[in-house]
Amino acid sequence: MNLLLTNDDGIDFPGLIELRQELASLGKTFVFAPKTEKSATSTAITVFDDVYVEKINDTTFMVEGYPADCVNIGLHGGLISEKIDLVISGINKGVNMGYDVLYSGTVGAARHAYVHGYCALSISCGHTSTQANYRPVARQVRHFMENYQDLFKKPVLLNINIPVERPICGIKWTKLGKRIYRDSYRKSHLNDKSMLLNLGGSNLNFVEEEGTDFEAYYAGFISVTPLTLDATDYTQLHEFLAELSTS
Repeated sequence: MNLLLTNDDGIDFPGLIELRQELASLGKTFVFAPKTEKSATSTAITVFDDVYVEKINDTTFMVEGYPADCVNIGLHGGLISEKIDLVISGINKGVNMGYDVLYSGTVGAARHAYVHGYCALSISCGHTSTQANYRPVARQVRHFMENYQDLFKKPVLLNINIPVERPICGIKWTKLGKRIYRDSYRKSHLNDKSMLLNLGGSNLNFVEEEGTDFEAYYAGFISVTPLTLDATDYTQLHEFLAELSTS
């Protein structure tokens, strides 16, 4: 199995390094990862500007671009001859649940692979420090891949969140929950007309609801959520069509 690994925390981030080491027993790993942190960049790609890529070795490439750039270059840049079987993005510092999947560069990279017809996993966890031990999380990813190999026979996009605060109770297949964001900015005036605003993160909460990634995660379960690309609101669509047909 040929695995393409990326992340949004940067090529030197320990979550990526530990994941690569743990998955070496499952196949050949290729890393295309951003030079620096690119969190909350969703599925942004560089279209018209040149992207600088540095070849570290035959299987490792540092990209001055977004996580989705890394995946795109890994899949279509002609830098490797092997056909990729599975794209894995992570291990992310911090969880990506509910509406987080709309913003996350980790999820965005996996989503971009799925757009192009590849199996893709987005891996996040509860660690929020670069100094944390990511090897146990990486081990859980390997166990999941070993136990669910049949899932990867056709394109699938899975968002996986792994608890670290307590022993793992098991795996639950979940739906996305509803994240609540409360945003505010730090403001620094440069002069009378211009200023700097810094978000610095959001105050996060979520709606308590059965069957969600939040419920599973905070109960000590690994949350696995299948994602889709179709953002159509079918309820609204059917309502509009019904109104138009009677007008």
